[in-house]
Amino acid sequence: MNTIWSHPNKPLIEHLTEVTKIAMQVIEKKKLNINIEFDGKPIVLTNLLPDLVYISAAFHDLGKATRFFQDYIRKPEAPHDKRKSHALISAVFVYYVAHKYLETKNLPAELSELLSIFCFSAVKRHHGRLKNLSDEILIENEWKDELLPELSQNIDQDKIQELIDIQLKRFNFTVIWADSFEFIHSQKYNSVFDDFSFDFLQDEYQKINPKTRISLYYIHHLIYSALLFGDKNEVILNSENPDIQQIPIFDKIKEYQERKGFNNPKTEINRLQNEAFTSSVENLEKIFDKNKHVYSVTLPTGIGKTITAYNLADKLRKLSEMPDSKIIINIPFTSIIDQNFDVYSQILETNDTTKILKHHHLAEPKYKESENVSANYNQSKFLIETWQSDTVVTTFVQFLETILDCDKTKLMKFSHLANSIVLLDEIQTVPYEYWETIRDSFNVLGETLNIYFILISATQPLIFSPGMDIIELVPDYKKYFRFFNRTRLIIKGQISFDNFKSELTSYINTNKSKDILVILNTKNAALETFKHIKENCDSEEIELYFLTTLITPYERKIIIKRIKEKSQKQKIVISTQLVEAGVDISVHTVFRQIAPIDSIIQAAGRANRYDEKGEISDVFVYDINEYKKSTNLVYGTDLIIKTENVLANFKETEESKYLQLIENYFLEVRKQSDNTSQPILKAIKGLNFAEVNFKLIENRETESVYVQLNERAEAIWNEYVQISEQEELKPWERDELFSEIKAEFYDYVINVPLPFKSNKIEFNSEKQHNFYVSSLQNPSKNYSYDEYDFSQNTGYVPAKQHSAFL
Repeated sequence: MNTIWSHPNKPLIEHLTEVTKIAMQVIEKKKLNINIEFDGKPIVLTNLLPDLVYISAAFHDLGKATRFFQDYIRKPEAPHDKRKSHALISAVFVYYVAHKYLETKNLPAELSELLSIFCFSAVKRHHGRLKNLSDEILIENEWKDELLPELSQNIDQDKIQELIDIQLKRFNFTVIWADSFEFIHSQKYNSVFDDFSFDFLQDEYQKINPKTRISLYYIHHLIYSALLFGDKNEVILNSENPDIQQIPIFDKIKEYQERKGFNNPKTEINRLQNEAFTSSVENLEKIFDKNKHVYSVTLPTGIGKTITAYNLADKLRKLSEMPDSKIIINIPFTSIIDQNFDVYSQILETNDTTKILKHHHLAEPKYKESENVSANYNQSKFLIETWQSDTVVTTFVQFLETILDCDKTKLMKFSHLANSIVLLDEIQTVPYEYWETIRDSFNVLGETLNIYFILISATQPLIFSPGMDIIELVPDYKKYFRFFNRTRLIIKGQISFDNFKSELTSYINTNKSKDILVILNTKNAALETFKHIKENCDSEEIELYFLTTLITPYERKIIIKRIKEKSQKQKIVISTQLVEAGVDISVHTVFRQIAPIDSIIQAAGRANRYDEKGEISDVFVYDINEYKKSTNLVYGTDLIIKTENVLANFKETEESKYLQLIENYFLEVRKQSDNTSQPILKAIKGLNFAEVNFKLIENRETESVYVQLNERAEAIWNEYVQISEQEELKPWERDELFSEIKAEFYDYVINVPLPFKSNKIEFNSEKQHNFYVSSLQNPSKNYSYDEYDFSQNTGYVPAKQHSAFL
């Protein structure tokens, strides 16, 4: 055997060297602060971590030196068995080297052992999903008794020793292959691993203080992430990484404000926007403390939180003096990412992906450094998914899965979070069941990885304790809430559904000059209300719109646009809660079915948004008797009870008093949160990686329907079919072709929940290529759409409801 190969035409030593170089660049660029308490003593691991990353990366594929893998890489089409596997033997060797290195560092024996096992785990699973650490180190009998000994015997000693010596030039110690061979062949590692799993991980480790255990979890992920990124980067980009430089965002914002005329305020709201923008950054300069990592921006709707927070993020990274710092902006829903991304792009005046990048599951995977330099599909996908940009605009799901999940495709970007400024807009949308997990993980990530968090909301939840572990950046923020009196809540109390519909109809007919938004908690309630209004109001006098997730995104975008446009007719919008967060519309009156207070206040933010209506707008809150059970299912009985308790003393309250309602409500929710079990946090503290499985939205079984609303939708479907039916395409080639039409394709897709105790939805045709299809030439009876008369458009409706509607 001559050259030892890693990949076709790639020598193993070259691959190991390049992966190590990339992994080290990731870590050594970062300013870390990894101090933990272990055995009651403070221990600094900051300077050790790069060495552990180096050892893991330098030998992560050492097992490819076996005769069996070399046979495979030369003739992959020939028959091969398990012996071509390389991860486990590489992992055991990496453990051996890491342990030998850490013996010289005067650490507690258990900590030294744990860090060595972290390196083992990272290498073992660099091609798979992590298991619980206590299980990960229990090696199957077949491997320890037969395969590992055989693999270690089938490595050329001289060549592997040469490779080891080259890779260890960084250190002042040596490793002899013959010694490590004996360690593997005699199964000495097995007794060490067994004892450590049963005696330490499952017993003594649980007694270590919780903060240290969370820190150790993320130390493991730093090693793992740097290795994953380096390995994938070397293969996909061939070590050619984009040049990402920090943008002077403050200067760009000032230019944007001048272009928009924001620097010359014409209204009191404009003046307040400027005041909040200026005073918050001045306040940050006064109070900034490098050891305080969690901040908040609490401002009412319409006061410019988006631009103010972006400016604060830029100032934070200047004050913290962190190298390689990026700004990561997290938004709860993909439906509002595009509109926010457009604002940031306008501010920066660029579509250069190294400067600003959009990442969510429907975002087009095209990475462009300039108009003339564009990465190919695999490179683009990798660069986008690892957030290679100065400003990243993404979703809560993408960010929280990176820190609260163990999917390696998500963890690949984990090490890039270090030194970042993380903005979380509309933070109140995070369920209280995760508050403690987020609080504890953010605190540790802030300290160890030097991440700074800014939580943004008009209804700031009590995830953190104000003044203690979170600092408000807007001085005297309450005055902005006191200033506004755009809306008032009118608590109507319990009512039958029939009476609710009658009151709504009467209000519409007697307030012809007012646009009205009705928000209900279920699609069924919204549909029944829509039908009632259609039957009982003059269709010639009103523009009637229906909004739920059972209407295609294509239609929803048109409806939102129409709501914003001026019209001689009265606009009536019947919707579910999808319009509440981030949808920039403004009506005269809101009818809101009872919901948690933060949702009610968000709904109120859709009325008289810019104080342009000339009078205070009413927000009527109803508790509809027939829908109590479904409301409790949507939001949880506890939150509705807390809302009812807070509202019990009010029949009417104006916007200037909303903040007190919000604070009273979240005080009660915090108590609930503190008494809620935290399974993910428990798994993190126990290094039970397989159980760290974050889901922001509970998955409900659905069927996908593609609706050919127009000729363009029909053409896109035909493209999709053509791609699907090309059997000669490899999966990644099919993905690449589909990526070109993916975003537009899903503009015509709805996901219909399966009916109770049913395994399929009602539809008048069978599935085609995993979708039910309502064709342009033969539209489904289950989907109503009229291009010109939106009062006909109720989206997907089962036949029984549809016939009743007709």
